[in-house]
Amino acid sequence: KDAAFEPIGTIIGEGASFNGDFSIEGSIRIDGEFRGKVQSDNKIIIGNTGKVYTNLEGRRIIIAGYVEGNVFGTEVVHLMAPAKVVGDIHAANLIVDEGVQFDGRARIHSKVAEDLQD
Repeated sequence: KDAAFEPIGTIIGEGASFNGDFSIEGSIRIDGEFRGKVQSDNKIIIGNTGKVYTNLEGRRIIIAGYVEGNVFGTEVVHLMAPAKVVGDIHAANLIVDEGVQFDGRARIHSKVAEDLQD
């Protein structure tokens, strides 16, 4: 199954805001504002207009918007311009495109799930 064509199960659209804990089996895309906690067993996408003030936990995390919080990606974290991340990143693999702003520490290793236990 091609990951690029997996359907997005939940979308928080531009102009929408959510405050609380959100846990999903599947993928989520955030183009609005989110405060609380996001957990996914699959993909988390923060679009260009997304503003997230929380920790993100997922298999594959793609960030093009603003994130203030720690990011835990058990497979990969991909920061795409014009992303701005303020917080630490724990990932098995990290991709950072040109033009991204990142203020924090990055820890690249295969045991990200153990970091979530700490």
